[in-house]
Amino acid sequence: MSGAALARRLGLTPAGVRKLAQALDCELKYALVPRTSLSQQLQDRALEVARERMYPVSHSMSLEDQKVGEAMSDVQGDLPARELLQGSRRELW
Repeated sequence: MSGAALARRLGLTPAGVRKLAQALDCELKYALVPRTSLSQQLQDRALEVARERMYPVSHSMSLEDQKVGEAMSDVQGDLPARELLQGSRRELW
């Protein structure tokens, strides 16, 4: 059962949780907790952006029967991804 389903079943609302926190003399805080490290998120995003940029060329090459293999495609994506990580983070989003 998900947390939301459990909350519905127990009749918990945001107001109810605030009341509960107050009754327990607690401060209620909302937090977003990342599932992976920031560096891993940056690497994943850089690879994604590099692949998006390479897609038009890769697609044209496959139409001309000049498609690059998966292993070489990964290698070709690594260099632009590393360059993105060394440059401005604005290019990642």
